[in-house]
Amino acid sequence: MLCKYCFVLFTFILLPTSIGNSQNKNDKIAISKSFSELKATKNDSIKVEKLISLYKQSIRQDEINKDIIEEALLVSEMIYYFDGIAKCYNRKGITARYESDYSQSVNFHKRALTYYEKSTDTLSKIKCLNSLGVTYRKLNLEKEAFAQYFQALNLAEKIDSKKSIAIALNGIGNVFINTEEYDKALKYFKKGVEIEKQSNNERGQEYGFANIGEVYLNKKQYDSARYYFNKSLQLAKKNPRKEGIAIKYNLLGLLSQKEGDYNKSTENYKKAIPQLIKYNSLRYLSNTLINIGVNQIHSKEYSKAQENIKQGLQTAITIKSKENIMLGYNALTEYYTQTKDFKNALASHKKATKYHDSIVNVASKESIISTQIEYETQKKDEQLKQLAKKTEQNSIEAKVNSDKLIYGALISFLVIGVLLFSIYLIRKNKALELENQNSILEKHILQINKLEDLVKNSQNQKYKVSSENVKNYELSNRETEVLEYITNGFSNEEIAAKLFVSKNTIKTHIKNIYSKLDVKNRIQAMKKING
Repeated sequence: MLCKYCFVLFTFILLPTSIGNSQNKNDKIAISKSFSELKATKNDSIKVEKLISLYKQSIRQDEINKDIIEEALLVSEMIYYFDGIAKCYNRKGITARYESDYSQSVNFHKRALTYYEKSTDTLSKIKCLNSLGVTYRKLNLEKEAFAQYFQALNLAEKIDSKKSIAIALNGIGNVFINTEEYDKALKYFKKGVEIEKQSNNERGQEYGFANIGEVYLNKKQYDSARYYFNKSLQLAKKNPRKEGIAIKYNLLGLLSQKEGDYNKSTENYKKAIPQLIKYNSLRYLSNTLINIGVNQIHSKEYSKAQENIKQGLQTAITIKSKENIMLGYNALTEYYTQTKDFKNALASHKKATKYHDSIVNVASKESIISTQIEYETQKKDEQLKQLAKKTEQNSIEAKVNSDKLIYGALISFLVIGVLLFSIYLIRKNKALELENQNSILEKHILQINKLEDLVKNSQNQKYKVSSENVKNYELSNRETEVLEYITNGFSNEEIAAKLFVSKNTIKTHIKNIYSKLDVKNRIQAMKKING
């Protein structure tokens, strides 16, 4: 069986390479040409970013050219471009993880983080933290992975990066799966999926559904697990990427194994192998080979089972995957037990227990719980600070509004007071004017009364013009007689009637009287003779 899988490995690694050589030749030449052209340009941050983009393109085309990222790193260091240095080391860390060189991956990511501390690129720092968490998890260093994911989550929430939040939540959930705390894992996975749904990110949902299915698988709720695995597989087929479909078949293989359908399990695992080999996914390939061996133990194909388990175990040891090493030793324990080799069964069991304890131990769990509590406390403190700030702001606004109300009331009272005082002054002025007018009216009334009295007196009293009063004015007897009538208030018609003459005659006499007395009217004539 081992030879068969060696042949399979050869087939899926060498054959596609030879077939794809002609197809990728032009792309490879294009990348090399672009690289040469970029090297000749001026050393600046723009050049670094273009080199990093070109390196990513070489990865997507499965023609990784590490010289590109090294050139980008060199230029970044020459011009002290810290963002560029950080991005280069982070990218080198991701590449090392894809190559299953997890220790080197950790080193690169840590170096990247030291430079991100000097950078303002928070989003890139979050991505680096999440990537470091993934690498730690590949090494089954759950405590370390947990710390990185929570730091990434904290920063992602501050800048509201939905995608980064979802990645961190899924990472935390996977840590809880490895520490066998499935309810906690489910809580974080569901949060992640909800965010991916809001963002309409189907790839994120694919990953989240697979994780939720894995929780239900471990909880032995197989129908729920199958439901989520199939939803994840549908999305993987809709949006194919690297070993995405193979991972889903790997999970379905494990589900069938848990249900006791070992033939169906092996069938699903075998569907995963070609893609896992193509993309050099050694961790999942190791897991797949070991589980195929477990299925073969149950079908009593012991020779084939031993070959597959040992091959899978050796791969796990090479890439330092504690989870798969533990799985391999547990499979060997079962194999040796079935074949009555109890000494090797016991040795394998001890090794499996050792790796299990290194993954799931009380200290690690306490550290994880401590980190979680610290994060939740920090989050609660921030919420309280925000609440206190809001309360203080509301208090200030309330005080301002209260002051405005008081000032408004005072101004209103002042305006009303001014208006009332103005009305009072207007009314007082009106009263004074009225009083003044009344006083004038009273004077006029008095004058009228006096005139009336004067008229009455003049009517009742008969004035006699003495000769002494008129002798100086040379008035004739008739003129003197007419003047007496005038003085006593008689009209021209009345005087004419009294003297039995015409009205014109009286007018002539009056004219002569005015001329001799040098007056213009009766009043002046009366005053002149009585003066």
